[in-house]
Amino acid sequence: MDITLVDLKGILPSVDTMWITMAESTTSGEPLSEENLITTIEACDRALNLDVTKKKILYFLESRMGYIAPNLAAIVGSAVASKLMGTAGGLGALAKMPACNVLLLGAKKKNLSGFSSATAQFCVGYLEKTEVFQNIPPL
Repeated sequence: MDITLVDLKGILPSVDTMWITMAESTTSGEPLSEENLITTIEACDRALNLDVTKKKILYFLESRMGYIAPNLAAIVGSAVASKLMGTAGGLGALAKMPACNVLLLGAKKKNLSGFSSATAQFCVGYLEKTEVFQNIPPL
């Protein structure tokens, strides 16, 4: 199977798609055994099901944020509040977390692959998506 014919845009970032394409082009070209192929497909299905379940839980939590943590939901919005609580491990864990760590919740490490980090943005997580953060004037 030619991996370049598979549309991975909705599933993976473009950088990961590039890595997969490069890895596929440097392999021996032998297909997986039937057993390995079935195991790989089952693992992919489980990963997709976990992602769907995670989204359902976050959506449910988001719909209840007005009752669970009304002050937090009022400040950052219920969507961001549910992600912060889910990542921190609950409201109690979020309340005990230092502010410098709260800022990094949901942050993704950037792999610059040899490119300069001079123009890279500072590391931000879920708080970047809040209206308060978006309304801050640039420095």
